[in-house]
This record gives sequence, structure tokens and C-alpha cells, in this order.
Amino acid sequence: MIDKDISYFFNNIFPNYIKDDFLFSIDIYQSFLKGLSINPLLFFRKWSDINTQYIIDKYWKPNTKLDWKWSLTFPFFSLLENYVISANDPIIIGFSGLPGSGKSTLGFWIASVARELSLDISVISLDDFYLPGQEMDIAMNGNPWNVPRGFPGSHSLDLLNQSLDTFLKTGVLISPTFDKSLRNGKGDRSGWCELNPKVLILEGWFVGCEPCSDLSRKDDLAEDQFNLSLSQSEKEYRILIQESLLEYSKIWNKFEKIWHLKSSQFNNTILWKSQQEQEMIKLKGSGLKGNNLSDFIRMIQTSIPQQSLSFINSDTTVEINQDRRICRLKTIDYHF
Repeated sequence: MIDKDISYFFNNIFPNYIKDDFLFSIDIYQSFLKGLSINPLLFFRKWSDINTQYIIDKYWKPNTKLDWKWSLTFPFFSLLENYVISANDPIIIGFSGLPGSGKSTLGFWIASVARELSLDISVISLDDFYLPGQEMDIAMNGNPWNVPRGFPGSHSLDLLNQSLDTFLKTGVLISPTFDKSLRNGKGDRSGWCELNPKVLILEGWFVGCEPCSDLSRKDDLAEDQFNLSLSQSEKEYRILIQESLLEYSKIWNKFEKIWHLKSSQFNNTILWKSQQEQEMIKLKGSGLKGNNLSDFIRMIQTSIPQQSLSFINSDTTVEINQDRRICRLKTIDYHF
């Protein structure tokens, strides 16, 4: 489509009830789709088709907003489809977002719809590679937040590296699964799965986060800007976590692209994580609450500098506010 046709489409064909739900201009949306090499007319026809709607509607959470569908889920899925069609070898896409931001919900939707459409797309979580229970207890012993898991250093990195390398060479991924409700909310390995997708998404709350060389300066900024009042033990432990992140960087280097579901305010995760654990308690009868939940939120806020988590070097960034409404879109140009 030429630019004149695209402008006509957005001004006269693309429905107002969708545009009116956006918190950003239609020009930004137009540029976003163009950057992802998405033809807007074909894109709209596909995702508004009644047969497609029947499939995708089965996996939405109640009251899912139109902006979440049309400016995150559908564009991301369309990009994944392009990779399935065009990529000669298996690829990995990293997906990053703070706890409770909605990335796992998005991952479930993508995996479910891909299965319905017979597309070779799978989603795994960095959390699935948590250390087994007893090893986790040893690794987490003495951390200043008294949390059972969560920050860099709580994963089986050798296993993750080997699994991803094998996938990139053979197209077969063998992955553990982790159930956070086991051991009274401390979590444990719950089994294994074997996948053979063309495109693999690896999601996690600090996916793509790189170690920083100026931690002491960032700690000073944290005191002034975020009013975190870091304890001495937190400052010391943050150094260990930065050392761990060096090893995680080897994982990020395996990614074809990184998408970042970015929070407009870092403290949004306080509400999101609380909501996430409440849902887990309803679904599985176990989850973090009380002091355990407060400690976990404190770990999210302080274990990694907030600036590092807020400015991940992503190829595509979708920014959401406290209500998880999309307020900003940014992408590089993708070419297929």
C-alpha cells in the first residue's frame, strides 16, 4: 500500500470504535504497524474476520481492552507469523515485562491461538528454569529480602543455555516446568515438556536486562529519585546480582529480537504483583500474601536498578500505565 492509500484506510475504513479506545494518535499506530512491516488493510481484514474472531475470543480474559488487542497482541502475533513463514532456522524472541504486567497472560493467548491455527509458535517462561526446590533454598539463603526465588541467580543457567542452544541447532526444546504454588508458595519443579516450534518466545521480568558498570552511581540515584532507602545489605547483594546478570547476558544474545512491555511508572508493579498473587490464590489455593508478598515486591523494586529495568535495549517497546492501558508504542523497522 502506498502512503496515500494507508491514510485513506485509517481515516475512512479503520473503525472509530477501535481508534477511540487508543490513548495515542492514529499516526503513531500507523507508524508502528509500518515499522513491523504489517500491511494495515490485510491486518485488519484478518483480525476482524468472523472465523478468526471465533478462535481468538476463546482465550481472552474478561474485559480485555481493544488497545491491548489491536496495538499489542495482534501486531505481535502477526510479526511471529512472518517469522514462521520467512525464517530458515529456529529463532527465539525475548519478551520482557515487570511482574503482573500481563506478559504471561499474553503468552498464554499466543500459545493457545498458535495451536488453534497450527502455527509453530511456543512460549516458555524464564521462571520454568528456576532451580529445583532444594537447590533453590540453598541459592536463596541469606538474601536481604528473604524471598524464595525471583531474582538473577535463582535459575538453572547451564540447563537454560544448553536447552536454547539445542533448540537453535535442532528445533527441539526440552524444558522443565515450575509450579509456583508448590511448597506453600515457595515453588518447585513440576515436570518436563518437549517442544519443537519454529519460533520460541522466552518471557520474564528481567529478560534483556544488562548489568551496569556504574552501580554505585545508580544506587545514589535510587536514593534520591525513587526514595528506596536501600539498606547496606541490599546494596551489597545488588553487586552479586549484577555479577549474575553477566551470565544471563549470554542468554539474551541468543535472541533474534526483544519486545518490552514497559511500565509507565515502576511502582505500578506493586499493584500488579498483588493482583497476580490474589489470582493465583483463587486458582490454586496458594500464593504469596502478607509479609511474603511485601518482601517479594521489595525485591522487585530494589534487587535490580529500576533504570536498568525501565530502559531495556529492546527492538519494540509497548508502554502501559497502571491500568495496563497502552499509552506509547515504539519499534525499529523490521524487514522480511
